[in-house]
Amino acid sequence: MSPDPAENVPPGVGADRRPERPGALARLRAFWAVPTYRFAMLFIANLTGIALAYPALRLRLGQQFRAAELFTAELVYEILKRFSEEARLTEGAIVFLGNFPVAIIDECTGVYEAALLGAALLAFPTSWWKTAIGFLLGFPLIYAMNVARIVMLLLVGRYFPRTFEFMHIYFWQVTMIAMVSTTWLVWVIWVVRGDGRVGASDTPEESAG
Repeated sequence: MSPDPAENVPPGVGADRRPERPGALARLRAFWAVPTYRFAMLFIANLTGIALAYPALRLRLGQQFRAAELFTAELVYEILKRFSEEARLTEGAIVFLGNFPVAIIDECTGVYEAALLGAALLAFPTSWWKTAIGFLLGFPLIYAMNVARIVMLLLVGRYFPRTFEFMHIYFWQVTMIAMVSTTWLVWVIWVVRGDGRVGASDTPEESAG
C-alpha cells in the first residue's frame, strides 16, 4: 500500500494557494448586491422592454397617439398666435410660422423622453407611491418642456433658418436628455430622500454595520 502523498507535504507548503474562484452564480449575486449595478441593470432592462413593446403599442393605440399629436399641434399654435399673426395650423398636425412649417409627430409629444424617465423611475428602489409621484410630476414637466422646444424651433426656423439644424439635432436633443436627468435627480433628492430602502444592503454583514 503506497503512502498518501498528502502526509509527506511539509507544514505550510500549499498554504498560499489562491482561493477557488466563485462560480458564475455567486459572481452574479455579488454584482446584483451593489445598488448602483442593480439600478443600471434594471434601467437597461426596463428601457429595452419599452423599446421592444413600443412598435406594437404604436399600432394598437394609433388613434390615441394621433390624438396626442393633434393636441400638441393645437397647443403650439395657440401659444404662437398670441405672439405672431403668422402662426397657422393646417390639417395633418402641421404648424406654420410664416412660411416655415413643423410637422408634429409622435416624437414631438415627448413620448421618448417619458419612456426614458419612466425606465429610470421604475428601476430606482423606493415605495410605489413615491414612484407614482415621479410619474405624476415628471411626465407633465417633460411634456411642457417639449412644447417649449417646438415653439422655439419654429421661432428659430422662421427668423434664424441657418441655425435650425443645429438647434434641432444637437442643442435641443441634449437639452431634453439633460431635462430628463434633472427631473429624475430632483425626484430622488426631494421625494425619495430619507427612504429606508435607498442604499440598503441585501447582505446581513453589510446591514449589520
